[in-house]
Amino acid sequence: MLHPSQPPKISTTVRSKTALRFARAALQTAYILSENLGSGLAERLFTSPKRYARPDREKAILASARRFEVDVHLRSPRWNGARTPVTCWRWGVGPAVLLVHGWEGRGSQLGAFVEPLVAAGLSVVTFDAPGHGSSPGNRLYLTDLADAIIDVAAAVGPLHGLVAHSFGAAASLLAYARGGVDAARNVMISPNVIIEDSVRKFARMVALDEGDRTSLEDNLAQATGIGIESLRLDNLVGSRDASLLVIHDRDDREVPAVHGERLAEQWGNAALELTEGLGHRKILRTRAVIAKVVESVRVGVPLPPSDLVRELDRLLDSSPTR
Repeated sequence: MLHPSQPPKISTTVRSKTALRFARAALQTAYILSENLGSGLAERLFTSPKRYARPDREKAILASARRFEVDVHLRSPRWNGARTPVTCWRWGVGPAVLLVHGWEGRGSQLGAFVEPLVAAGLSVVTFDAPGHGSSPGNRLYLTDLADAIIDVAAAVGPLHGLVAHSFGAAASLLAYARGGVDAARNVMISPNVIIEDSVRKFARMVALDEGDRTSLEDNLAQATGIGIESLRLDNLVGSRDASLLVIHDRDDREVPAVHGERLAEQWGNAALELTEGLGHRKILRTRAVIAKVVESVRVGVPLPPSDLVRELDRLLDSSPTR
């Protein structure tokens, strides 16, 4: 029963539908007033993430980390070389593994991997992208996240491994293509890497017609200095010798599994694991997935002492499945 002074709670779905109706109405009005006004608003909506509160389980993981900041150089034409700080965390000692979150996420969303990776003899680093979590800002282009990955990787030393989720996988591929990152062991979970599909999905969601979608793509190309064609998987990936494990759920409603399948096909030296019933985010907290990621990333790392091996086994056995 609700307390009389408390307003009734509105579900996330209802709030999302209300926001979507508002966005569509605002865009329709903007396009009526001016084509440039409409396309500018569409670009702003496409690049403006919602910032979500960090749940207690993630706060607990961050409490044991060493917190620091990295000054990120935003290299795109939109920001013209401006700099912005991103908040970072680090655990453990050993070869570095960078965890990269996705759109509207946080570095701590990948927190279930931290203790098992540290127990395996690795040092784990993550960060909140600009406009996400504890980092300032309210806009994010794909190039911005790629810049953050490059600069954080440079700050923490050579990377042994990189684990990226969703949109973070696309930004990681761009960072690789620019020569700013080079990790021997790579894992991409629920990768959102067919960029042209993401733009089309957004256009359908806010009811943009074909011409308006093309204008949005042109605006994004002007802002980032990279056209949509250059972001195609075959242009981003090329042929790579580094190891890649792709994990994607068949039931992912946000990013279809074809993204992961296409990435694995294109990479060359890749393994593909398809799960069922885990969706887009639960997959980050599932015991079998965590074990598979640790097994893949720790290749090439000297075995830790036997007590750490036992601790690793314990952590994997006790990892949350929800």
